[in-house]
Amino acid sequence: MAITTTTKSGPQVRISYDNMQAYLYLPGTTEEKYTEYEIREILQDKGITYGIQEDRIQEVIEKQICNREILIAEGDTAKDGINGYYEYKFDVNFSSKPKICPDGSVDYWSIKMVEIVTKGQEIAVYHQAVPGEDGMNVKGKPVLAKRGRDLVPLRGKGFERSEDGLSYTSLMDGKIEMSNERITILPVYEVHGDVDLSIGNIDFRGDVIVHGGVCSGVSVKATGTITIDGVVEGAKIEAGKDIVLRGGVMGASRAVITTRGNISAKFFEYTRVHANGSIQADVFLDCQVSCGERIVLNGKKASIVGGEVGAIQGIVVNTLGSDGEVRTQVKIGNDASVRRRIGILRNKIEVEKANLEKIEGGLKLLKDVKNDPRRTDLLRVKIRDTALLAEDTAELEKLEDQLERARGCTVRVIGHVYPGVSVGIDDLEVHVKEEQLCLEFVRDMDRIIMCGL
Repeated sequence: MAITTTTKSGPQVRISYDNMQAYLYLPGTTEEKYTEYEIREILQDKGITYGIQEDRIQEVIEKQICNREILIAEGDTAKDGINGYYEYKFDVNFSSKPKICPDGSVDYWSIKMVEIVTKGQEIAVYHQAVPGEDGMNVKGKPVLAKRGRDLVPLRGKGFERSEDGLSYTSLMDGKIEMSNERITILPVYEVHGDVDLSIGNIDFRGDVIVHGGVCSGVSVKATGTITIDGVVEGAKIEAGKDIVLRGGVMGASRAVITTRGNISAKFFEYTRVHANGSIQADVFLDCQVSCGERIVLNGKKASIVGGEVGAIQGIVVNTLGSDGEVRTQVKIGNDASVRRRIGILRNKIEVEKANLEKIEGGLKLLKDVKNDPRRTDLLRVKIRDTALLAEDTAELEKLEDQLERARGCTVRVIGHVYPGVSVGIDDLEVHVKEEQLCLEFVRDMDRIIMCGL
């Protein structure tokens, strides 16, 4: 009978792909004996020098654990640092749009245009960066942690920074806003009651907040936003930014509301309204309205009754007109006068450019002539015509953008459309002869069609 001899293949070590763990494997049977010297020799051969678990080595030797992997060394994981960050003590994300309630009504009190702070109020706390801790793999090489980075101090005005650089405090009562990581605190004109003749007209560089109403015969003007909690009567309201009228307007054909921004209001009655931006409301009753963007009438009572309402980018409303067949005009897009003005401006700009080229030619001929009155006159004309060209170019760009924004605009009526209503799109017009339901007025080439929703 032949005698078969077996030779131990020796301990084996497997190292994880990231060199953070090493596993020992002893092949064979429990009859085979492995020594500490053999295990340490294989660890040394594999370059394992860190995180060796001595108790595991002793356990493997004493129990002669074979044919399965044992974690024999483990490195230290790097602990990444944490970047510094600011904890703001004021609301940086609030909505300028009203909330639609479950019953279909609109909550204009949900609109928040201004965040108010008081003098001495903490507005921000800085949390410093955590540096991080490097690790080590089983081969004794460092594993670098991601370093936490500190942020630069807050920029802006109207606040101060503590000596330790961790706290920021308002220097005044006013409105706080943040844009492009810059905080600004500005004064706010706040009226805790009605604006009437005893207070007089308001003309403020900044934001205005009125916690009451605005009576007839006065005006409120602001370069920023205007927020009015109560009812506006026959007054004049003018803003450089947005206007929020939570109580609506009872204009008595004397109120005028204008803004370069957007308008949100509960209702308008007998009022002249203009917004360069969009308008959101519940009701227009016999109003004269012009809007540079889109008009949306919210809520279950949303309606336009009487008057003339126009918007460049379209109108959405629940009810258009009334069962009394009140004459109601709505218009969207641009009429022929806009296109005529664009044509005039294009021709005018060509002439101005040609004149400037002639002036430049004349100046080149006279460039070596000193104290020549002709050269002085040409320079004066050049300055004047350059200013005119810039002005006309800006107007042309504005009108061309207006044409583009109006492309594809529609009048969308979710509920009833009554007789007495006329709808205009650009230079076209259609009259509603009978009561209809759920329509969208769309331009199709040289006509307006009424599509069912």
